[in-house]
Amino acid sequence: MKQFSKIFLAIFIAFFLFNTNSFAQDGSYYTVTTWKITTPEGGTNAEFNEIMKEWYDKVVSKNEKIISERVLRHLSGSDGRDWIFITEYASWNDINDAATRQNELVQEAWPDEGDRREFFRKFFSYTGTHSDEILQEIPDLRK
Repeated sequence: MKQFSKIFLAIFIAFFLFNTNSFAQDGSYYTVTTWKITTPEGGTNAEFNEIMKEWYDKVVSKNEKIISERVLRHLSGSDGRDWIFITEYASWNDINDAATRQNELVQEAWPDEGDRREFFRKFFSYTGTHSDEILQEIPDLRK
């Protein structure tokens, strides 16, 4: 019986390791960035929301390589500083292409270097640490 269990386990593992349908390359790719946001002295939640809206209007919404983006704000739990940005791309290459396009859009949005520095100074006054992940969707498990 032990031998049968080992053989069954080996077949089961092999099925998931070598089944190309289980991990098809046709799912979207996502970057997930979590920022720890704290309001600086003299800052407000309203000001940070305005900064994020300006970023969305001038950069994210114009980036053709981004399929969609969701911004999630912490609602309940032990650490209320989390803002999570989930950005969807059609392919792995589109992640890099979107970053290149983002740099172009930043230059277009704030052509004056002083204005650009001021925007990022304000943004980074609200941010602490952050983490980045790249994930791929498994379409067969989508609801």
